[in-house]
Amino acid sequence: MFKRNIRGVSLSNKEKYKAVLFDIDDTLFNSSLMSSSARKNAIRAIRRAGIEIDEDKGYSILAKIVKKYGSNYGEHFNRFLEEIGHQPHPKLIASAVVAYHSEKHALLRPFPDVVLTLLTLMKELKIGVVSDGIQENQWEKLIYLGFQHFFETVVINEKKPNQKPGTYGFQKALNELGIADPAKVIYVGNSIEKDIVGANRMGLVSVLYDPKEKADKDKLTGEEKPDYIIKRISEITKIVSIKQNKKIM
Repeated sequence: MFKRNIRGVSLSNKEKYKAVLFDIDDTLFNSSLMSSSARKNAIRAIRRAGIEIDEDKGYSILAKIVKKYGSNYGEHFNRFLEEIGHQPHPKLIASAVVAYHSEKHALLRPFPDVVLTLLTLMKELKIGVVSDGIQENQWEKLIYLGFQHFFETVVINEKKPNQKPGTYGFQKALNELGIADPAKVIYVGNSIEKDIVGANRMGLVSVLYDPKEKADKDKLTGEEKPDYIIKRISEITKIVSIKQNKKIM
């Protein structure tokens, strides 16, 4: 069940919102599972190519490389092979890349109730995306998820100064939707530090998507305190007082 007004803002379920904006990763789909499984599959491919390394140890090394260089770095497997004492041969790198993307694409599926929720919301409200990352990569995810035509605005903050918790992307989305009052817009994301803080700074109605109930709401204060916490994306329809259809026609 969703929690209301934990930031102390007076809100009514009868209040008419104009739009709902979403983050992508770990909000519309399980990005964490996708990334970890894809990296493990890449390690297995390298092992099948003849490189002897324990799978768990290899995953740990690769995870450290990703953390060091960032997830959008283009030569993770080059650095990985160097780290374990092998030349970054193109065949090995290609094997890892193909395995990684094969697993990634297999797991690029929306959370169970996302599609129906989006279809329900878009009948009465504007919906959009505000996300960080490389534009082509984020659009690739939306296309694999089948959402490329769902949203009236898609704002992807590629440059670091524009990324959340900054308000640049939120303001751009509001401008594109033609909405002047941020209090009429809901933002849904899974990160307190980026999504909730950014939404609160912008004056949006902030919703923390916390399916595993990891957040300690009693310790959330100031900009980190969301207006709502939800376990399922479908709970957004309760916040905006729209009855969710049971069937997709």
